[in-house]
Amino acid sequence: MKRIYYICLLALIGILYTCEDVQMGPKDPGVPWEMGPITEYSINPINGGAEITYSIPDNPEIMYVMAEYERNGKIFTEKTSVHTNMLTIEGFHRVNRVKATLYMVNRFEQRSKPLVVEFEPLESLIDITFRSLDWMICFGGIIASWENPNANELGVRVMTYDDSLHHDLVTREMYYTQIEKERHSFRGYDPVETLFGIAFEDKWGNISDTLQFTATPFFETMIEKPYADYRANIPYDNTSDLNTTNYHISKLWDNIVNTSYNGWLTKAGSSGLSITFDMRQRVKLSRIVHHAYHRNSAYGQVNITEMEIWGTDKIDYDKLSDKDYWLDSLSVATGHITGVNPTTILPERTFKDDWQYLGYHAVPIYSASADQQALAQNGAEYEMPIDAQPVRYIRIFVRAIALGMRSDNYFSMGEITFFGDNTIPQE
Repeated sequence: MKRIYYICLLALIGILYTCEDVQMGPKDPGVPWEMGPITEYSINPINGGAEITYSIPDNPEIMYVMAEYERNGKIFTEKTSVHTNMLTIEGFHRVNRVKATLYMVNRFEQRSKPLVVEFEPLESLIDITFRSLDWMICFGGIIASWENPNANELGVRVMTYDDSLHHDLVTREMYYTQIEKERHSFRGYDPVETLFGIAFEDKWGNISDTLQFTATPFFETMIEKPYADYRANIPYDNTSDLNTTNYHISKLWDNIVNTSYNGWLTKAGSSGLSITFDMRQRVKLSRIVHHAYHRNSAYGQVNITEMEIWGTDKIDYDKLSDKDYWLDSLSVATGHITGVNPTTILPERTFKDDWQYLGYHAVPIYSASADQQALAQNGAEYEMPIDAQPVRYIRIFVRAIALGMRSDNYFSMGEITFFGDNTIPQE
């Protein structure tokens, strides 16, 4: 029996090796491949590279086309299938001319005769981005804006001068993005005169020049939580909570963000598009950070995606009994306030004549999944007008929610955080 077993085992091994030989085929054809070079081609220079279009002979032996070239002292290859007739070479920065060698390759990894091409890349995208760079002082740091043509992967390096360690610019933050046009704040800096530097890096390891400038950031702090729910005091605010366990309005200032079942949701069918907060102190606001409800769903659920914000430093209590004074024309016209006819004519003077307008703000729309993840984690940041006066009370009107505005006033938010200067007189 053992003998029969070993004979069968040897036979099986032999079959497996035979099958492998049939499937894999010989690794070396034993003869050279006498294939001439690509003869029909054209070159279209692009920013930092070129697109090479070519014609491939009708030959079943050809598996792909490859290009070899040198960039920053290293040899790179690019490969494309025979089912396409174009190959892109890119990633060059301030290079006058580039030489590349193209081959057709068969299934035995044999190469055809070479085709050597040369081209002059257009200006690199990283230099175009650097030329578009602009900046301004803000609360707690600086705001930088730039253009990123083609929305390539980009690193933004923010540096400050450190005379105690290196006597040079030292990296403080590295921010990664693929957004085509962006305005981004870099915060966490003291309100002292500071030498800043900003440079860009691309995915090929190229580095732009460094823009250096001196700025003194404005003082900024996060306004201490909890805030006060002031909805019940203001006529026509939406005073509903879906429930008092997971979705009470106090969830908006518990510092728990980007998680499931923790946020504020209204009750479907409730009345009103507005909510009012009391920060409990006068603040020269710098920004508001708004997190969506539910994990990684800034554009889903019934999250608020657009809002109109108003503020004041004091409430005129005599006005609280004048309900029409607190009406908002859009809420009325769209029928979002229960018991108020959409044709109601507002009084000549409303709260908007006495409160400060703090802007119309929308959650940014990102296509890259990494940017969407960062938005869910970090929240949407809304800058306040630099010339706005100090405020204590904030009234927000919902203007759009994810997946389309609803008629039943069902909407949600995960967290809201106020930032600014609270060292001003409190009066």
